[in-house]
Amino acid sequence: MRLLSTCVFLIAASTAIPAICQSGPNTNPTSTTTTAALSDPSNPSVDYAALREDVSRQNKVLQDQLNVQRGILKKNQELLKEAQKIDAENKRLDAEKKKVEGQNADLDKQRQALKAAQKPVETASN
Repeated sequence: MRLLSTCVFLIAASTAIPAICQSGPNTNPTSTTTTAALSDPSNPSVDYAALREDVSRQNKVLQDQLNVQRGILKKNQELLKEAQKIDAENKRLDAEKKKVEGQNADLDKQRQALKAAQKPVETASN
């Protein structure tokens, strides 16, 4: 989607720059995206080769940025999948921990009950 909007912008810019350059002597050549667009200050014609080269260079820069962003996106997706796996494992471990804590509580109650049952027997034998 970003590539499409970038291409549309570049096409619009490539059609607008000649119109801006040919609009009259009051135009400022520094306001355009390339200073090589004017071949001669007295002649308002556009150097299309220089303009095409500049657009091509900008396109290459944008393509490189897009490739870097795609790489970052791919890495982020991999990290997200890994984080989801880790989260699922943590939830499983938390559930197991609660189960073990419940079992420990039951065993502690049984131990206390056994202790209580053995105390009267010890006092009776003395």
